[in-house]
Amino acid sequence: MTNSNSAVVSVKFIRVFFAIFPNKTTQSLLADQAINLQSLCAGRKITKRHIHLTLLFLGNLLPNRIAELHRIANHISARSFELNLEEIRYWKHNRIVYIQARQFPSELFTLVDSLTDHVSAAGFIVDKRIYRPHVTLIRDAIRPVIVHLDNSIRWPVDEWSLVQSLQTDKGVRYDTLDQWALRKL
Repeated sequence: MTNSNSAVVSVKFIRVFFAIFPNKTTQSLLADQAINLQSLCAGRKITKRHIHLTLLFLGNLLPNRIAELHRIANHISARSFELNLEEIRYWKHNRIVYIQARQFPSELFTLVDSLTDHVSAAGFIVDKRIYRPHVTLIRDAIRPVIVHLDNSIRWPVDEWSLVQSLQTDKGVRYDTLDQWALRKL
């Protein structure tokens, strides 16, 4: 029997992740690659404003946990670095085409490890899989593609962000909740 006086409690989660976003020049170069790749492998290209490299995906959280993430991030210290993206690859299991570096700078892994350690110590659930940095350019690719670029895309990284992913009637929208500067080399 249901009590008509009982209130239904609706908990609204928010979907969040830590990421780095390219500057305008790098963003345009990556968006151009996505356009070129779409003709080779079909699928859906990532929109220019959504191109990013995920540092740590946290998924759905209660909104009251966001302040804790801000406090944690305020204590993270890492150095700026540069990415040289030069290889375009295909992951069959999730049908994405992505770009990556042949070798990623140690500063990227230092930032990711620090974030993962601090967030995990605070009781957040984190993915235990090995971190594989990549920048998705195409989703739902129909055909695989592997390309070595003649010229790498240089991406200077001097800040990182906490981002909320919102599902809207027009698709997904990313809202930056906060940003932190990386120490200059």
